[in-house]
Amino acid sequence: MTHAVDDMQHDRRPRQPLVIVAIAVLVIAVVLAVVVFVVDRNTPAAEAVPATVPVPIRVAHVPEGTKIGVVVTLGDGEGADWDEAAQGALVAERRLTLGGTDVELVTRNDGGSAGGGERAVEALVDSGVSGIVVASSGAHVSGALEAAADAGVPVVLPYASSGSDSWSTAPSPASTTAAMERALRGADSPLLVDLGGGAPSGLEVAHVLTADAAADDTALATTVAERTGAVTADATPAAGDDQADAPAPADSDAVVVSGSAARQGAFVAALQSADVTVPVVLTPQATSPAFGTALADANGSLSGTFVSAGVATDDARALTSDEQGRAMSAFLGGVRVLADDPDAQNLTADQPFSAVAWAADSRSHDAVVALVRAVGSARSDDPSDVTDALATLRLDAGDGIAGPALDFRQQQALRTDATVLAASSQTLGLRPATAEPTASLVWFQDSTAR
Repeated sequence: MTHAVDDMQHDRRPRQPLVIVAIAVLVIAVVLAVVVFVVDRNTPAAEAVPATVPVPIRVAHVPEGTKIGVVVTLGDGEGADWDEAAQGALVAERRLTLGGTDVELVTRNDGGSAGGGERAVEALVDSGVSGIVVASSGAHVSGALEAAADAGVPVVLPYASSGSDSWSTAPSPASTTAAMERALRGADSPLLVDLGGGAPSGLEVAHVLTADAAADDTALATTVAERTGAVTADATPAAGDDQADAPAPADSDAVVVSGSAARQGAFVAALQSADVTVPVVLTPQATSPAFGTALADANGSLSGTFVSAGVATDDARALTSDEQGRAMSAFLGGVRVLADDPDAQNLTADQPFSAVAWAADSRSHDAVVALVRAVGSARSDDPSDVTDALATLRLDAGDGIAGPALDFRQQQALRTDATVLAASSQTLGLRPATAEPTASLVWFQDSTAR
């Protein structure tokens, strides 16, 4: 018996370290489980909504027959940069329909003039709209704003600064200027090439080169190449330079380009051909789909380096797993659903929506959502009631908008400051394919700029 007990003890001795190890592993596992539980309770879910899944927007108490007006600029007039981007308004209309809220969008063209804007708004007021999205930019939008103020109809501007009687969801001019200064990365002697957009408010530049619409972009780009040291300058003063004396060769270490998206795109193509290598910073109009189209039409390369200022409201936001990323994915899901509808047309009903789906923008989408939210909050489609309700609204991703949070208690409703944006021509695969190739760029926050 003793031998049997001894044998059993002898057999157990080698197992004691294994028992100790097992106990230690168990203790560690318990500690890790507690830590994971605590972290999980305090960390929001990171799963993004797939871009292919449409997310309905539900707004209660919206009267039947509610109409929202949209003012766009067609043709080549001031503000025409945003015609294609404005198609995002239709995505908001469809997402609201999916949520059981039927609204009608009524579109008018302002022709790029103040008088045209006034007439467009008067027509919208006559049609009974509850609010208006002015999806254009430039000095001419004053006509639409004045007409809307006279009629007591609220206006949201997704691409322009606000007036005293309207709300803007674009970045403030001050924050845009600050972002452009960061984009210049400490340049000592920037050269502004003014293609009709004027000098960005408050931005300090050392030299200004002005050009009208008839200017030769190739010759202008050659002048810039000389001024930045890309090529040797000749002794001939640059035509259109508004400086008293022609500057010495290679007097500029960065370039700022101001003008419409179409003008900027064509000129950047010329700068590429001229081998200009100093930093080139574009004004926010370049974030319009029209910039890439103009660049490609001028045989420029979409794979170049493009820098501007603004807020990250483009498709790249859908690649993040935070709340805004999921909201952008929902917007892109709505784009796909609308593009798959063979009966869906663009705002002016002269093209299928599928032809413009590549350019539909979240900023115009959010402007429509905001106005419909105000209608629901007011429980009325009367413009004066909607104005009062809109002035109290604060919206975020949970309310169906795809971009940053908005606070309409102030005319500058976007409280997020502009940042440095960079562009990529890489196809993200988040939008429906088009029958014709498109010159699309995706703008995203440039994390290297401080």
